[in-house]
Amino acid sequence: MEQVLQLYQLLAGPYPEEKDTVSLSADQAWQAITADDRQYLLAAEVAGRIIGTLTLIVIPNIGHGCKPWAAVENVVVDEEFRGQGIGSVLMAKATDLSRSVGCYKVVLSSNIVRREAHDFYRRLGWTESHVGFSLDIR
Repeated sequence: MEQVLQLYQLLAGPYPEEKDTVSLSADQAWQAITADDRQYLLAAEVAGRIIGTLTLIVIPNIGHGCKPWAAVENVVVDEEFRGQGIGSVLMAKATDLSRSVGCYKVVLSSNIVRREAHDFYRRLGWTESHVGFSLDIR
């Protein structure tokens, strides 16, 4: 878990208050995530070191013929290993896993300021199909 949390520090971006979120609640969240059979934490590893990760969440659905859909979250690759195809492999695995459990679509959202990430997703064939909104309820 520690290695994953260290990678998540790279996601903090314009929210510096999120850079110091390691606490007892992280242990509780980790236990909940690993106990949830609809959540998958995919990791890329080199010599015992986690260098990339993403979370895939499968959401049951009544619409679209009762087929589930999936959401990708927390996509991050260690800066030292970017540009080597690791993120592409993680995203392909997430797509394959979504397909294998019968999902009809996979979605993700990305902070509007993450232009390099957006270019990455476009290179993988993802399209900007919706306008997203969020409400910070902290």
